[in-house]
Amino acid sequence: MPNERLITRVGGLFALIGLVLLCVTIALAASTASFLASAQRTDGTVVELTARTSTTRDSDGRHRRSTTWYPTVTFTVEGRQYSFESSTGSNPPAYAEGEAVPVAYDPADPRDARISSFWSAFLGPLITGGLGVVFTPLGLLLFVRGRRIARQRA
Repeated sequence: MPNERLITRVGGLFALIGLVLLCVTIALAASTASFLASAQRTDGTVVELTARTSTTRDSDGRHRRSTTWYPTVTFTVEGRQYSFESSTGSNPPAYAEGEAVPVAYDPADPRDARISSFWSAFLGPLITGGLGVVFTPLGLLLFVRGRRIARQRA
């Protein structure tokens, strides 16, 4: 396979992946914004930090362990207590046990709740959007470059 065809195909694949990531970003951001627009707000308390440890292998073959801390939050609505574990974790922990945090919850189903902070709400869209912003133009650049090389050789 000539070099220009490989460049064109890799570029097309990168551009496609980037566009998919941008679409995922829009869907995630819209879903989060919709939830936050209709959510009620209250204060909650971090009652526990759950550690999740993952092991990866670096380029030298050594195992690396990393721990991510996920807060469990309780809050009260109309005298009833609810609890949830945040889907966003960090290392070091972003919160301490006993710390008060803002909570957004669905008034029709208070079990559907999340920490109401920018990072907790929009970390997913920021990551997928950032990757999409990198992959799309890089892919388009490679695609166009491959096509130009092919035209020049023809």
